[in-house]
Amino acid sequence: MSATRGWLHRMGAALDAAVTVVAPAAGARRKGARLAEARLAALPAYRGAGTDRLKQGWPGTGGSADQDLLPDLSLLRQRSRDLARNDLHAAGALKRLVDQVIGDGILPQARLRPLDVGMTDRQARDAGRVLEGAWEAWSEDTWADAHDRCSLSELQALVERQVLDNGDCLVLPTRREDPGRPFSLALEVVEADRLATPTDLRTDEKMREGVEVDKQGRPVAYWVRERHPGDLSYGPRSWGNSSADYRRIPARDAEGRRQVWHVFEVLRPGQSRGEPFFAPALRPLKDLADYQEAELVAARVAACFALFIQKADPGSGLDNESEVQGTRRLEEIEPGMITRMGIGETVNAVNPARPGSPYDAYVARSLKSLASALGLTYEVLAGDFERTNFSSAKASLLLVRRFFQRRQQLHVRRWLTPAWQLLVEECFLRGGLLDLPARDFSGRFRAWTRVQWVPPAWGWLDPAREAEASRAAVNNGTSTLADECAAQGKDWEEVLEQRALEEVRRKELGLPMIPPPPAGIAPEEPKAAETPAPEPAPEEPVPTAPPAPARQ
Repeated sequence: MSATRGWLHRMGAALDAAVTVVAPAAGARRKGARLAEARLAALPAYRGAGTDRLKQGWPGTGGSADQDLLPDLSLLRQRSRDLARNDLHAAGALKRLVDQVIGDGILPQARLRPLDVGMTDRQARDAGRVLEGAWEAWSEDTWADAHDRCSLSELQALVERQVLDNGDCLVLPTRREDPGRPFSLALEVVEADRLATPTDLRTDEKMREGVEVDKQGRPVAYWVRERHPGDLSYGPRSWGNSSADYRRIPARDAEGRRQVWHVFEVLRPGQSRGEPFFAPALRPLKDLADYQEAELVAARVAACFALFIQKADPGSGLDNESEVQGTRRLEEIEPGMITRMGIGETVNAVNPARPGSPYDAYVARSLKSLASALGLTYEVLAGDFERTNFSSAKASLLLVRRFFQRRQQLHVRRWLTPAWQLLVEECFLRGGLLDLPARDFSGRFRAWTRVQWVPPAWGWLDPAREAEASRAAVNNGTSTLADECAAQGKDWEEVLEQRALEEVRRKELGLPMIPPPPAGIAPEEPKAAETPAPEPAPEEPVPTAPPAPARQ
């Protein structure tokens, strides 16, 4: 293409020269038109692609997802963890995000369809309860943790924090046969630093920071260090970094099931590792922290009444006690500090200037920009609702709920649903599900492991209105009791059963039943006190003429 374009350009230039010999005016117009066309072709269609004097220092990369991310990933993780430990805004935002996404834990509800599993409605409902009970027994105590430290809800919070802090983490399903365990399934959470490429395999083009891929870019194996590379004080003094010090875990087993659950958010096609959540905001967060520290130091210095001694004659007598004792220069400023003057010394007071007065406005503006970059709102990032009213706070929370729901689905799809499938399978293999034969499970795996996940409750901003809207949606058929209860983090069957028990107990105690509110009637708005209308004044009698005398 470039050769053809060059040939056409040369032919056009030759034709312009020939025309100029015959008709100079026409040749000049042709050269001008060709020059204008060349200038127009050189102009970018997008201003962002311009290379003028102001934008020529704007760098850009054209690398793949792994090429742009993996060389900087280790430093990004270290800086992200440093901010999470030491920066007030980053630490607070991280805790609020984990609380909103995980809360008390994401719980499963079995959704067995009777026709799909070959059972009656009652049998399918009872089987679902048994499966939910098995999950509850497994998630209690620390049975779900391979390291025997966390309950399942704590594991969920740990995974979410790892993904936010480091960009990704691994969840490995393992088997343990400890005494007293209800199930052998256990989950091992592997920190991102342990997923790395051995030194003797770094030249292999298939290795992507611990993820071994095939020609199509699909992960085929994961290389996990036996120990954390930063465990220096409590591990061996030194250990190697060759492939012998790693575990190579195939991505899938012989049956095609995943053996490694790699939890991270894919932002670009072909991405092999996750990007830390604070990666786009690391530098602004650090700059904001430095600015706040500078403001604090300036305030502390301004609070000190410091006097410095200036000698008029450096050769005068050594009357200063500090000079007699060996000349220790002043290195610190303390409140109320003063030093003894010698002969020929004068006093200079120090009044340091503050960096600036609009401190609150600058911090608020910076946090708003950071919140926008992270996909959050200012209120959630800063935890500040002082300047918001009810409407703006509600809009802020409704907007950020989409972010929380997306992160909840990340956990559901990447590792919670596979964990549910393995636990249901073990329940069948143990023969503890209503004495149903295991052959019914192998051919209907998807049907038996069908599940709906209930996230933690969001809570209501306006309970009266939102409760009425929820009831109206159920009555109108646009929602179900299961959906409305799931939005509040509850199991609809448990709600109905509890209500039935309460009604029976009310009858036993002779208490009146609570009548349900009439359908379709919204609660009345509070009305302002009406001023009673003034009573009408008594009507005055209308004067009438006396009756005419009767005729004789």
